[in-house]
Amino acid sequence: MRRQRLTVADKGWSWVVMVGSFGSSMITGSLHTGVGVIHNILMERFDENVVKTSWASSLYIGMVSLTGILASVLINRFSCRVTMFIGAFLMSVGFIICAFVPSLDLVIIFFGVLTGIGSGLVYFAAYAVLGYNFSHKRNIAIGIAVSGVGIGNLVIVPFVHAAREEYGNTGFFFILAGIALQEALFGCLFFPSELETKQKIRYQNMKRENNMTVLNSIFHSLSILKCKSFLCLCVSMFFSSSGIHLVHVHLPRYAIEKGSSSMSASFLVSVYGICDCISRLLTGFATQDENIDEIVIYFGTFGLLGLSTLFFPLYASTYGGQLTYSVFFGLYSGCYTSVINTLTIHLLGIENLSAGLGLYLFFCGVGSIIGPVTAGAIIDYTRSYENSFLVAGSCITVASLLGIAVEWFRKTAKRFPTNDTKIPTVSETVTMENMAGFVDHSNTDGSKG
Repeated sequence: MRRQRLTVADKGWSWVVMVGSFGSSMITGSLHTGVGVIHNILMERFDENVVKTSWASSLYIGMVSLTGILASVLINRFSCRVTMFIGAFLMSVGFIICAFVPSLDLVIIFFGVLTGIGSGLVYFAAYAVLGYNFSHKRNIAIGIAVSGVGIGNLVIVPFVHAAREEYGNTGFFFILAGIALQEALFGCLFFPSELETKQKIRYQNMKRENNMTVLNSIFHSLSILKCKSFLCLCVSMFFSSSGIHLVHVHLPRYAIEKGSSSMSASFLVSVYGICDCISRLLTGFATQDENIDEIVIYFGTFGLLGLSTLFFPLYASTYGGQLTYSVFFGLYSGCYTSVINTLTIHLLGIENLSAGLGLYLFFCGVGSIIGPVTAGAIIDYTRSYENSFLVAGSCITVASLLGIAVEWFRKTAKRFPTNDTKIPTVSETVTMENMAGFVDHSNTDGSKG
């Protein structure tokens, strides 16, 4: 019987895996940041109030973060490839059902929850697989892979909108289902690697040795919140996610209310998508410089984004103003992803990286759900989109100020203590880590290299 050849890190097939992750990022990224286009279509199709319609998009965005634990279990139990297949299947089924359901309530369930879970599984698997296939060149691989988000926004979002104009609501969701199914094709490229195989063996051994592993991990994760600086970081991300995803959902509709066409509103999504891609890459490279402090990047970018969002209603009446804000939003809304890993290591130590990022993503997921729905209620009550953007700008500004609190607590308190002296497993340092940005594991003390 012929033995299966395993992918070696940084060599050969690993680069094909990176291409697969790039393709997956194109689809999940465009659906995630382009969810406002779907929100517009649901508003027109069901003619419900804004707050109820917002639940569909909010749950979809939130589920991408909240399914992290499930994705990690599936990856450890099976593989990144199998997790991609499961996620692609759930996404496609959810979209197909949405093509036929007669009520918004069912769309909230099947798009917001079912498709959201599938998207979350695909999102995590496509990034975790990079950690299993790259070591010394991981930063380069991640940088190239995440750039697929911007390309997807530039190409897929306008295409999907044009398809809806041509084929109507039913055809629109069928097209989305077909696009989502391509995630399985990209998943086929995720051949097992040496690191992934070793991790599966380690995971099975750990389960046999300790039946309480999951419960202990949960209690340990919650205990991390005793670290005041990290708690501030999590609360900060709750507010930033509330504001940022409020903009994701409501910006296209706000542009239409200001007189822009549906296609022009969709183009705004493409603009901030490609700017977001560029800023993440540039921030990742810039923070390799020892003279640049990650918390300054975190505080500064959210501060600028918060102010530009607060003042957006003053210059949103023209399409030029809307394009200007889209550029600002794209440049500053995603920079934190390139520094969040290093910040977590500084606050908690690398041995708590996985648990820390799991909690951080949970706070992000809750904020992603609450923000757009709250804005929808404000819009329905005041009949004005301006107030919702004031709320978004306020939330992002609060997130920026909490960034200062993170730095203050970090300088006045000791790093979160740990009794865990074991070397972290591949799953612990990779599965959650690659969701948020770049970190060089050749330097395990959290310093820059």
